[in-house]
Amino acid sequence: MTDNQIIAGAQRQAELEAAKAAFFASGGRTTELGSYCATPVPPRSTQIDPETVLVRKRRRPSPSDRATLRRMAEAL
Repeated sequence: MTDNQIIAGAQRQAELEAAKAAFFASGGRTTELGSYCATPVPPRSTQIDPETVLVRKRRRPSPSDRATLRRMAEAL
């Protein structure tokens, strides 16, 4: 970090402390809330369709397969 970033960070921290002091001086109070507990979203369905799980991307034909297909197409 450069000196400018350190100075800017220190100035920002001083501004925040001044704002916090002004808030409490004006009668502001803070309240401590309970902790946040994230609950995961339940699955849409408990049944998994095997056909959709096992669908895979087709492989490209190898050069020998392409040559065989080309010969078959020429024979027609």
